[in-house]
Amino acid sequence: MRVLFDGYWWVHGPGANRTVQREFILAWSEVFPADELVVALRRKHADDRVDDLPEGVETVETRLWPQAVSNAVELPRLARRVGADAVLAHNYAPAGGRNLTFIHDVMFQEHPEWFSRAERAYFSLMPVLARRASLLATSTSTEAARIRRLNPRLPQATAVGLAVGNDLESLEQQAPAGAADLAAFAVTVGRLNIRKNLAASIEAAASAEVITPEQPLLIVGGSLHSGVETALTPAASAAVERGEARFLGHVTDAELAWLYAHAALVTNLSLDEGFGLPPIEAARFGAPLLVSDIPVFRETVGSVAHLVDPLATPQALGSAIDAAWGRPGTTEAYETLRERYDWAEVVAGLRAALVPASHTDRGAAR
Repeated sequence: MRVLFDGYWWVHGPGANRTVQREFILAWSEVFPADELVVALRRKHADDRVDDLPEGVETVETRLWPQAVSNAVELPRLARRVGADAVLAHNYAPAGGRNLTFIHDVMFQEHPEWFSRAERAYFSLMPVLARRASLLATSTSTEAARIRRLNPRLPQATAVGLAVGNDLESLEQQAPAGAADLAAFAVTVGRLNIRKNLAASIEAAASAEVITPEQPLLIVGGSLHSGVETALTPAASAAVERGEARFLGHVTDAELAWLYAHAALVTNLSLDEGFGLPPIEAARFGAPLLVSDIPVFRETVGSVAHLVDPLATPQALGSAIDAAWGRPGTTEAYETLRERYDWAEVVAGLRAALVPASHTDRGAAR
């Protein structure tokens, strides 16, 4: 089979989107070596685009911006030009030809208040273009159900899962400057926006007995591609001033791996997620987990994590931090998660969705 991959974010883009896009291509080339892969890369990255592409992968250029326009207009034309059997696109479906489009989430439809007006306008193209998708996929059964509920006329999305970026596990761990002096700490990871519920996380830390300036909550993430940014409450700001919470900003993969491996607790009190990579990443390192009691986390990490209502009082959330501190799930449960959330399994699910609908599976004969 010959597949054209959307590579709009191969070099640069939102962290989670870029990770997923890259890992699809890397894993597919390894698991299905007989398939012919072509990656559509942005022309602006022509100088540094191919250094880490798998051997044998072909490339073509896209010129249009933003991704929605490039995917809709250029990918069908490029697919015809390179003789692709199908296109694997992200979020925005090509406006013609056979394609499988992976939609990260349609949270903007259910919670528009978490997104800026410009984001809502741009994201609104997602379900419109999805009408032209041959097949849809997403990461979780929870998100597949949401897509179906809010867009009943679209094809049913197949849940294929996600996994931990290979760089996170392969690099030698390194302590970030803001944590090297700490004997114990908690970590929360994610973009600094409203739905990540950061103010509540900090207030909870301030209410927890285990959190002190010597054992703080470390906050990893930035505001780029973040939606509506969060505003800290006076109580949260006071906790930061006392040193009970520290902002580390962006960290490298080597530093993030070190934080996961050494944390006494990893928290994620997000109000909603399509998948939520940080808890899966933390679980990969065996970290104790405290996450929101929401459907997607019950689906993904419910077997290893402590669950709490993210809208509970700071005192209740603080008590949950105390109860989960240094208390991971069982080794068996973590191992089951590692086997379940694996890139080889993800791309196998994607290809399985494509092949039954294929007019000819040329890859099987190669």
